[in-house]
Amino acid sequence: MRLAGFTIALAGIFAGSALGQTPTVTGLLNNYSNTLPGLPNYGIAQGSIFVIYGTNFSTTTTPLQSPPPATLGGVTINVTVNGTATTPLFYYLFPTQIAAVLPSATPVGTGTITVTTSAGTSAPFAIQVVESAFGLLTSNNGSGPAQGYDASIDASNQYVLFGFSEAVNPGDILELWGTGLGPVPNDATGVAVSPTAQVFIGGISATVQYSGRSAFTGLDQINVVVPKGLSGCYVSVVVQTGNYVSNFATLPVAASGRTCLDTNNFLTTSILDQISSTGSLSVGFITMSQLTTPGITVGGVTVGGGTTDTASATFEKITAAQFTAGAFAAALGFNSIGSCLVEAFNTTSTSSVTAPLTFQFTLLNAGPDVNISGPDGVIAMPLSTITGDYFTPLAGTSFIPASGGTFTFNNGSGGPDVGAFTTPQVQIGSPVTWSNTSSLATVTRSNGLTVTWTGGEAGSYVGVTGVSLTGITTNANSYLAGLFTCQAPVSAGTFTVPPAVLLSLPPSTTLSESGVTIPLGFLVLSNSATPTTFSAPNLDVGLVEANVENILYVTYQ
Repeated sequence: MRLAGFTIALAGIFAGSALGQTPTVTGLLNNYSNTLPGLPNYGIAQGSIFVIYGTNFSTTTTPLQSPPPATLGGVTINVTVNGTATTPLFYYLFPTQIAAVLPSATPVGTGTITVTTSAGTSAPFAIQVVESAFGLLTSNNGSGPAQGYDASIDASNQYVLFGFSEAVNPGDILELWGTGLGPVPNDATGVAVSPTAQVFIGGISATVQYSGRSAFTGLDQINVVVPKGLSGCYVSVVVQTGNYVSNFATLPVAASGRTCLDTNNFLTTSILDQISSTGSLSVGFITMSQLTTPGITVGGVTVGGGTTDTASATFEKITAAQFTAGAFAAALGFNSIGSCLVEAFNTTSTSSVTAPLTFQFTLLNAGPDVNISGPDGVIAMPLSTITGDYFTPLAGTSFIPASGGTFTFNNGSGGPDVGAFTTPQVQIGSPVTWSNTSSLATVTRSNGLTVTWTGGEAGSYVGVTGVSLTGITTNANSYLAGLFTCQAPVSAGTFTVPPAVLLSLPPSTTLSESGVTIPLGFLVLSNSATPTTFSAPNLDVGLVEANVENILYVTYQ
């Protein structure tokens, strides 16, 4: 359970400590962003609400407290930084989680935190205190749609939570929530915070009218004006204080009216209405890609690299709750034209932080195979008994001619969940030409990144995707990674990834083995058209997408 910032309610039921069992602290996260330790924007800000993960904090659950006390159920928290000790305040107390407010008087720096119960005091755990590191309240524990109101006096949906049918308009004033803007005197409410937050909506710097405490301790409020020229259901929102960047959220924006629409994905108004009325949606995705990777040059000889064709298919059922929370869009990498979104991953098996669980979609069986019919014949993609998806059977399979071609897909007689289908023809034509690859070997994150291209099919879209990894080992089973995705119309010929996006990534490290050094950063330029739809029994929406991708090794520094 996470702290729902604007619904804090007083409760007086106190929990007992876990008698006889010494508590342990295993991790700390901002209550809203869930930014992972090791990322450049990680830190527990002075005066912010944060979550302590661990064990044996209590035997029962104590709900939200307002105002937050310094002691709850006989449990206390102590933070010591640079010789100064402070006592965080409790918002809730669970057996394995505590939501607390870090006092503004806590010095900036690296220190320790302990939790004390009647059974004893935990071993000290490291805490990294910073002046400001904002976490934006979203519907999916740090990702998905931003949670807030349209606070414009003359708005037709004033003080209605954002939604696909409650979109904001350019010029509207938004009220956003989160925590971590910075310290205030005595952790008071209703106080402006310095440094002032910058808010970027759709990559555009927006006018901030207020940034500071709300009516609740540690809970921050930002009032900001939606810039002109934006539209889409997944317009990006991010808050920056100094070089610290918040988690990325999405915002539904309509040029007029209150229903958002994206021209680059299948989420039409009728589909949005359908999932709202029926409570679920069954969808099928078929993707075909051609990926070109660079080789590695050693002693003047280039090895590896080349072009690989892949295809996959997945069929799944999602609920209205998953869709509304943004998990569905996040899983598919949806973002509106002109916007970028960022995700982070930590694969370290001994990670000290318990990350929020992601949504699990219900996979559907469309039969034993999904078949690709193309210029060179038919390839069967078998159903994986492990993942429940369909994939091309061999790595390096080549089935897309260099000049492109026409393809169709079918699933024979169908399966128990999805009936038989044959898709319309899908055409792969001339891809874009990446025109500035020679200048992108090293990227300074604070400067942003500009990508340019020529060509491409009229009316198609370009995706710019980047990945930066750190902490990777030679067996590749442990690393921290940041990933961004951006969308632009092919006709633009250029796109600039803002600094706020790149500052969310960890600097790239390198992997050296057998005399070969590889930068652990990647940049991908892809070109794809709007997906082609197909119909199948028991399937609400079927989509086929074809794209051509080029990848570079890049060092993000």
